[in-house]
Amino acid sequence: MAREEEDGGSLDMLLDTLCNTFGGIILIALLLALSVNKKSVELYDKLVKTDDNKSELIREREQLKNSLLDLQDEQIEVLEDLEDEADRMREEIEDNKDDLDDLSSDASAAETLAKREKEKLEDLKELELNEEEERLSLEEEVARLETILEHQELSQELKKKPYRKVSLPQQKDTKKKPLPVIVAHGKMFPMVRFGIGKVTKNEDGLTWNQTPDKRFQIEVDPDKGVDPMNEQILEQFLSSVRNAPRSVRQSFFLNLFVFSDSESFGVFNKIRDEAVLRDLDYNWVPISELPLMLKADNVPWKVQ
Repeated sequence: MAREEEDGGSLDMLLDTLCNTFGGIILIALLLALSVNKKSVELYDKLVKTDDNKSELIREREQLKNSLLDLQDEQIEVLEDLEDEADRMREEIEDNKDDLDDLSSDASAAETLAKREKEKLEDLKELELNEEEERLSLEEEVARLETILEHQELSQELKKKPYRKVSLPQQKDTKKKPLPVIVAHGKMFPMVRFGIGKVTKNEDGLTWNQTPDKRFQIEVDPDKGVDPMNEQILEQFLSSVRNAPRSVRQSFFLNLFVFSDSESFGVFNKIRDEAVLRDLDYNWVPISELPLMLKADNVPWKVQ
């Protein structure tokens, strides 16, 4: 009888252990199910937010394209109107010249006619100047919109690449100095040269003049400069900028002055992409005319 009581107690302990184990397994399964459900909700929220951002970028891009097309149409209409007005004025001048020949015998009439023709000629010159200013203004606006559109498209592509997207130095505080570079005629013209422990101005392809108000006037030679499409040359230049903290004890960011011609934007995109891949910060400023005027305090000659 004593043996039977011991066997019954062992069976109760076994059943109790099995029940506790089964309950623990059920609890772990419930915790795993709750954790997976929470992660699924977070992933879904991220996907929805990503789709909203993508839709917003697409809408902005379409708006910029429409603005660009409208501005181009407006530019064509304005130029056509100005050309028609110029042609009309030229025809009037030709007619008046014929009248002047007919009235050459009458000195008084000829003088009056000459005065009137001179005034019309001055009006025509002023009209042509206004036409040229209007054309340049419209070209700059078109170039600006094209640049913004290209920058947005490139930004979307950069987001897909596995490297860090940097902010423009002018949008954040930085202790880095600007390294000015002119991008024009399909080439780049760095304004500085790194020596042993010092920075000097670069005169290879650049002509420097200083104005009475202490500003630099920089002219570029289209036959010289650096070809950024040459991978080896571009790598050497960007490596020198990246190694500047060791060579001249100063960090720099690229300050690109991009000239508004058809070749410069492709070159600018190439320099920008390669700079971002090397973790170099950059800033860019569109310019519509050369030579470039630059304040003397915007160049880092005195860096040691």
